[in-house]
Amino acid sequence: MNTNLHNGSNVTLRRRIPKHESSHNKNLKILLHEENSRQRKKEEKGGATAAQEARDITASLRRTKAMMQQELHRVSHVSETISQDGIKLKMTEEEHLNMKGGIRGAKGSLSKLKLKEKEEAIIFWASVVFFYMVVLYVLWTRIRIPFFLW
Repeated sequence: MNTNLHNGSNVTLRRRIPKHESSHNKNLKILLHEENSRQRKKEEKGGATAAQEARDITASLRRTKAMMQQELHRVSHVSETISQDGIKLKMTEEEHLNMKGGIRGAKGSLSKLKLKEKEEAIIFWASVVFFYMVVLYVLWTRIRIPFFLW
C-alpha cells in the first residue's frame, strides 16, 4: 500500500497481487520462517556445530533450487501455451479472411440473381399483356365484336 500526497490530501493506492506472485510470496515466507527457526534452534542449543549448520544451509539451498526449477517449468509451460494460442489465432485470422472473400462473392452472386429476377418479372408481364392483346385482336377480326370500333 503506497500513500502519496496530492494537493494536500492523502491518496491510497492499492496494487492487486497476481496469483503467481502470491505463491512466490508464500514460498518466500516459508524460506524466511525456516531461517528464523534455524536461528532460534541455534540460540537454544547454544553451540550448534558448523557441520550441522552446513547441512541445514545445504537443505535450504536444495529446497530453493527445487522451487526455482518448479517456477522455471511453470514459466516454460506458460510460454508454450502462449505460442500455441498465437498459432491458433493466426489460423483463425486466415480462415476469417478466406470466408470474407467467399462472402463478397456470394453477395455479388445474390445481387445478380435479384437483377435477373426483376428482368424475368418484366418479361413475364410483358408477355401476358402481349398474349391478351393477341387474343383480343383475334376475337375482333374473327367475331367482329361491335364494341371494338377501330
